Order: sequence, then C-alpha cells, then structure tokens
Amino acid sequence: MLKRLTIKNYILIDSLTIEFGKGLSVITGETGAGKSILVGALGLLAGAKPDSKSISPGATKSIIEGVFEISKLSLQYIFEENDIDYEEETIIRREVSESGKSRAFINDTPVSVSLLKELSKHIIEIHSQHQNLLLADNTFQLDAVDIYSDNTEQLNQYKELYNEYNQKQNALKQLISLQQQAKQEEEYIKFVVNQLSEAAIKDNEEEELEEEQNYLSHAEEIKEGFYKTSLLFDEEDGVNSKLSSILSEIRTINKKVKTGDLLDRLEALYIEAKDIASEVTSRLDEIECDPQRLVEVEERLSLIYTLQKRYSQPNVSSLLQYKKEMEERLQTIDGADTAIEKLENDITKLKIDLVAAANNLTAARHKGGDSFARALIDMARPLSLPNLNFKVEWEPTEEFTENGTERAIFTFSANKNMPLSPLSKSASGGEISRLMLCVKAMIATNRAMPVMLFDEVDSGISGETAGKVGRIMSEMSSERQIIVITHLPQVAAKGECHYNIQKQDTDERTIAVVKKLNQEERVAEVARMMSDGDITPAAMSLATQLLNTNK
Repeated sequence: MLKRLTIKNYILIDSLTIEFGKGLSVITGETGAGKSILVGALGLLAGAKPDSKSISPGATKSIIEGVFEISKLSLQYIFEENDIDYEEETIIRREVSESGKSRAFINDTPVSVSLLKELSKHIIEIHSQHQNLLLADNTFQLDAVDIYSDNTEQLNQYKELYNEYNQKQNALKQLISLQQQAKQEEEYIKFVVNQLSEAAIKDNEEEELEEEQNYLSHAEEIKEGFYKTSLLFDEEDGVNSKLSSILSEIRTINKKVKTGDLLDRLEALYIEAKDIASEVTSRLDEIECDPQRLVEVEERLSLIYTLQKRYSQPNVSSLLQYKKEMEERLQTIDGADTAIEKLENDITKLKIDLVAAANNLTAARHKGGDSFARALIDMARPLSLPNLNFKVEWEPTEEFTENGTERAIFTFSANKNMPLSPLSKSASGGEISRLMLCVKAMIATNRAMPVMLFDEVDSGISGETAGKVGRIMSEMSSERQIIVITHLPQVAAKGECHYNIQKQDTDERTIAVVKKLNQEERVAEVARMMSDGDITPAAMSLATQLLNTNK
C-alpha cells in the first residue's frame, strides 16, 4: 500500500505530505482545485514522462516521493537483480529539473526510468478517464479474459512452446539464408582453400625466409668482410704477429721487474685473438654464395606476399587463420543440409505440441470468456445498464502469435433486441466508463495489485448508479488500497479516509493544499458536493445520513 506521498515544488504544490490509510481513500475538491496534480505526481512515480513546466515558479526542481509497503508482494528478486537494498517500506523518488530531465531513485539508489516502471507496475495502477479507451483494444480484452479466468498456466505453457518454436523457425531461416549465400560462394571458397593448401605455408615461414633472403643477398659482402678481417689477424704485420711481439717484450721485462697482472692479461688477450682469428677463418669457409637459393627464397616470399595481399591478410598467421575459416565454411556448406533437415524435424514435432497447447488455451479462454461475460452483465446491469447484453467473440489469427491463435472481441448492446456489435463501435463514453470499472473490479481478484488509483472514472453518472459505483469501489478495497478522485457524494461517503484539495491565494501566487477531513468536515464536504450553491441545512442532514449509512 501507499503509506505516504510527499510532493515538493510541483505545479501548485509547494510542500505537501499525505499519510494514506488502508482500504478506500477518497479525494474531493471543486473543479479546478488541482485534484489532477496528485494523479500526475503518482504518475511520475510510476515512470511517466516528466514536464519541466510542472516545476513551481521560483523552484529549481520538483521532488515526488512515495513510501510503499511491499512486504507481501514477493518483489525481492527485482532488488537483487539490480543490486538495490530491499526494504519492506520501499521509497520511490523522482526528481525533475528545470530542463525537463529527471532522476529516479529506489531506496536512495539511482535507477533508470525503465527499472522504475518495472517495479511500479507491480505496486500501483493508475486508471484515468482516457484509459477507458483501452477497453476497446483487443489486446486489453484478451488480457482481461485471461486474468479473470486465471489462464496463467495454459498461457505460460503455450508461450514457452511458442518462443522455442519461433527461435527454431528463425534459426532455420538464418541457416537456409547462409546456405544459399554459401552455395553462391562455394566455388570461390574451394579455390581459396585449394590455393592456400597448395602453397603449404607454415607458421613463421615469412620471418625465416626474410632472414635467409637478407643473408643470401649480402653473402658476397659478408664473405669479403670476413676475408679482410682474417688478413688483419694473420698477415706478417697483423694483429696476432704484433700481439706476439708485445707479449715477448713484456716477458723479458717481467724477468727484470714484476709487471703485476699485465703479463697474464696479455697472454689471455693473445689466446683470445688467436681464437677469434680461427673462428673468422671458419666463418669464411662456411659462407657460400648461392644465387639459385636466393632466387628460390625470393620466389617463395613473392608467393606469400601475393597471397597476403590477395586475401587482405597482414601476415602469415592471419593468412593461415583465414584458410581455417574458409575450410570451416566449406564444412558448414557440406553439413547444412543435415542441419536444416534436423531443424525441420524439430519444428514439425514442436508444432504438434504447440497446436495442442494452443487448443488447450483456446478451450480455457472460451470457457472463461463465457463466465467473464455473465459476470460483467451481472455487475454492470445495476449501473443504469438494465438491458445490457455482452459476449466475448473469438477471431482466429492466421498464424501463431505470442498470445495464442485468436483475438478476443468484446461485443455489446445496451438496448433490448438489438444485435451485438464490437464494443469499440457501439458503446458510448459513459457506458465504456462503467463497463471498464466493472472489468477492473472483476480482474482485481486475480491480480496482486496493492494500490489502484481511479481518477474521476465515475463521471457521467449520478443518483442510485453512483451509489452502486461506490459500493463496487468499497468492495474492491477489501483486499487492496483504493484511492479515488471523485465528484460524487455517494462515492465520497464510502471512503474510510477522506481528503479535500483546495486552492488558496497567497501574496505571490495560488497554491493547492490537501487536508484529511474529520467527521464534521466530511459532512460539510459531502453536503457541498450535493448542493448546487450554498450548503443548506437540508444538504447537511442528507450528508450526515449518507455518511452514517456507509459506516
């Protein structure tokens, strides 16, 4: 239930807090007093689109906050899935800035408007006059019959099979499309695979060949360099000869005076130099200039470069990956017929189950539709519709749909011996309003909707009919919180809590204020609603009698 509503800087309201009670709460006030402001505020908590013009003059933002008791609604999963703290008294807040942008919060955690809508649809339903048009909508009509008839099990079973059937149908279409596309490319794919297979390129081959090419193309220069180096070591006045002479002199000196580690270092240097000279000679002997091999390497590299360019691949690794992908596509083409055949068999078997589920759902709907029609007639005839005739007709769809294989069509006649015709074409606005109220009352039993707000859905009726509408509202409130904005004294008298909204002029502007009425104030307000002008003693007496009757 809605325990508390706080509104700040919203249209005519500067600051307002309303504490709501259980059962039926009624809100009254003169025309233009601002009753619709409360509807707009609650609409924002339910995810409605904000309007920057709704901010009070001089304010920078509007704040709407509702405290909802949700302990019996089993909504913990929504909080867990979205990492929001769960509270049995959950606070929903909406803030609207001057630019028209808004922010939404659930228990002080910022959330998206879509999440706000998802949570709110389990908590509060707002029914205003323009929503009466929904009664002429075939989707709403089908939903109403399903809810009233409690077809949840049959509908869920059908939807589960339908979703699987639809997924497999889409998969089959996609596979056939891919197969057709692949068959058009099959010859090209085979050519690519054959060409890359014949090339027999190995991973890292490009780098190895480039290194070999670099060596072979500079073999003469390398050989000449090693030859010159060898001469510098081994000729008569080369490095080794000079190091030998130096070593001989140091040995002579060392016999006369100790040279420390100088002799050891020179001997090591001489040995290292001879070793280097030997390795240079070995390298020189190993180098072979092989023009033929160079041609082979360059031709191989040219092939690799050509294939990379042809197939837009930057290196050998990606080229090999491309080859693998082409091979897999060939396998897909080869195996597509088998996969298509399997899917077609699955769909055929699934369709049998889907038809059975659809027939089961249809049977439940037809039975429920008849019961729905009888209940609606019984409830609506006392509401100044004494000759009402009503029936749920069924129109099959051409194919499976998400909601079954038929459409519900509400047919209606308000007069004796008149043929039934679609409600959308034959019912007046007042008739639709009363029928919609009855439908809401009928389906409320099977819906766990804790808060329902009705905004002047009782317009166009009076007298005895108004009293019966009030009785319907009161009966609905036995299992949920009902908030009604009304202009009918008969409905207002049914309320367990009564709130009055009025406009007041201040020095700066006009504001709206809401007050919870005590018994004496309720008598005066109901008397005002019964009077055309001044409140007379007779009106006060009638108001007292009406309120006492509804205690």
